[in-house]
Amino acid sequence: MAIDNTPPRLKLIATIAILTITTLVFLDFVLKSYYAFMSDEAIQEKLAKPVELEEQRKAEATSLTNAKIDQVVGQLGKGPRPEIVTPTQSEDIAPMTGWAKMPKPAPTPNPTHAPTPPAMETGDGGADAGPLKGDAGAPKPDAGGVKH
Repeated sequence: MAIDNTPPRLKLIATIAILTITTLVFLDFVLKSYYAFMSDEAIQEKLAKPVELEEQRKAEATSLTNAKIDQVVGQLGKGPRPEIVTPTQSEDIAPMTGWAKMPKPAPTPNPTHAPTPPAMETGDGGADAGPLKGDAGAPKPDAGGVKH
């Protein structure tokens, strides 16, 4: 029987291990970058271009450049505001009715009418017994000191 006494080739094993780990790390980076690029591209294809938003921004920019801001500031500096822009309380009840998906009834104003007279105590048979008296049924202290 023959016995092999050759030492293991550690240098070759270490080189292959380092090469394998380096390759895996590089492939991980490449595949993640490719996936991110492709998913971003797919998302951009599905999004609509903001044409209306761009038009609105252009219109706002032109209205700001054409506005006579200096005249308005001068007019506001002259004195109090005219009646047209005086703040007033809104009569819009939409905020009180709640969200459109979960509406609640609009509040109604309390009716104003004459106050009601105080309630009268009635005895047996519904006869009027006059105004309410004293303690309205509170237990009375024991007058004789006798315990029950």
